[in-house]
Amino acid sequence: MILSMTGYGSATATSDNYKVTVELKSLNSKYVEINIKLPRNYIKEEMNLRNLLTKSLQRGKINVLLNVEILNPEKQRLRINVPLVTSYANELEALRLNLGLEQQVDLEYLLSLPDAVRMDGGEGDPEEWELIDQAFRQATQALIRSRTEEGKALAQDMLSSNEVIAEQLVEVRKLLPQRIENIRSRVLSSLQEVKDRVQMDGNRFEQEILYYIEKLDINEEMVRLEKHIAYFRQTLAEPRSHGKKLGFISQEMGREINTIGSKANDADIQVFVVKMKEALEQIKEQVQNVV
Repeated sequence: MILSMTGYGSATATSDNYKVTVELKSLNSKYVEINIKLPRNYIKEEMNLRNLLTKSLQRGKINVLLNVEILNPEKQRLRINVPLVTSYANELEALRLNLGLEQQVDLEYLLSLPDAVRMDGGEGDPEEWELIDQAFRQATQALIRSRTEEGKALAQDMLSSNEVIAEQLVEVRKLLPQRIENIRSRVLSSLQEVKDRVQMDGNRFEQEILYYIEKLDINEEMVRLEKHIAYFRQTLAEPRSHGKKLGFISQEMGREINTIGSKANDADIQVFVVKMKEALEQIKEQVQNVV
């Protein structure tokens, strides 16, 4: 089962006192990168949430948005730092008088200054944390579902591209007998000219022909490419998503396709090689988005 690295999941958990919303957005990344910021009271729980996301999501850049709305005023933990705000007001008033300014400093501006409003410390509310944990787990499952749906489309696209490569390989194999005969004729003609000018043993002559034919033989590369195609197909069908493995297989496929192209020395075969390269490029682009 293929999982995409991109996806979105959200969840909301509520009680009489709190409403917690968690949004998870996942983007491509070679490794797992988690961007998360918890309320100060729950910093000690951050590692647990990171472990949950890492274990569940495996790879990708995960951006976490957490919003806690306090529904019960009695649970409000925001406090005005009265001594600090007073100090701000006194200093700004002295500056205003010194500069001869008429405009007064309003309360809204004072409360917007650094640390004017703060959150009380403490261990936090178990009820609030339970909702945060619940929303995180539900959002994670929603993200996995999103990744799964997108992964189905990715898998189908890669499978189609893989089959295109297999089809072109079949066409190349059909051309092999004629290609070998063409190579033999060209080599025979070239060596015959040499033989006419230089005394050459008949057996040695045949050996030279076989040498050049074997040097240009692409059957081994084609057999290996067929195995890579089958292995790619098999890996796509496995229960677990293997983005890195698929990437490695596609690299091996590319090596064989390039070798076939360079050794073929045949215009008709090159047409099919180009189609294989085009399909492989599509696979390489898609596999970058697989977990």
